Amino acid sequence: MVNVAELFSLKGKVVTATGATGYLCQNFIEACAQSGADIAAIDMKGTEEKLEALAERIHKDYGVQVKCYTADNSSEEDVKSVAEAIKADFGKVDGLINSAGINIHGKVEDYTAEDYNRLMQINVTGTFVMCKHFGAIMCQQKFGSIVNIASFGGTIINKPPRTMSGYCTSKAAVLHMTRAVAGEFGASNVRCNSVSPGFLEHGMSHVKNFVQLSDPSIQQDTLNNTPMHRVGAPHELSGAVVYLLSDASTFTTGIDIIIDGGYQVW
Repeated sequence: MVNVAELFSLKGKVVTATGATGYLCQNFIEACAQSGADIAAIDMKGTEEKLEALAERIHKDYGVQVKCYTADNSSEEDVKSVAEAIKADFGKVDGLINSAGINIHGKVEDYTAEDYNRLMQINVTGTFVMCKHFGAIMCQQKFGSIVNIASFGGTIINKPPRTMSGYCTSKAAVLHMTRAVAGEFGASNVRCNSVSPGFLEHGMSHVKNFVQLSDPSIQQDTLNNTPMHRVGAPHELSGAVVYLLSDASTFTTGIDIIIDGGYQVW
């Protein structure tokens, strides 16, 4: 029988991650490094010091190779250039974590067209061009796994006053894009899946981030509507990301793993 523990190892793999200095992605990168992967960490210009600090810490703690890159994920020219650079530096790309994204809270009438376009440009177009250019490398190799970080807000809509319709729409697009990419890349042995976090202790779906939460009852309502009656922590997402990048999931593509403490069962 195949050694199941070895299937979950990322040793010898190269994992690229966008939004690398973000709260969630730092945890994903560390989990991948713990599992043995070398890391290509990408974030936007202006994050160079944070990237270098992250790379130094991960290399020191886990002994894996870590290289840093800056790119605007919504610029196809930037993404194409960074994909070529990573392929040249590492020789291959085994995995891609699309974690770069933004959130804007508000009611429909609060959003400006500029707000909405910015959400779509970064969360949707940015994820798409990353899938396109890194997926091209993977399809040429005939192996690879893409993990898009979506949101439970892409499946359900937050009830008022926790409103963020533009963000929910962008993440719904990421979910359907994941399935479309999986359908197209499958014949090349390239997989594409997503992970959808629920309310977390920090990050873009941090339950205390909503401007309306000056009323403590709104926070309590969120917990009361979650069967586990608590919010999540990053390490509770990292296992799913490692699974989807690893050889334990080689027949898994086009799915979304929702990790929300059961919020959607009621």
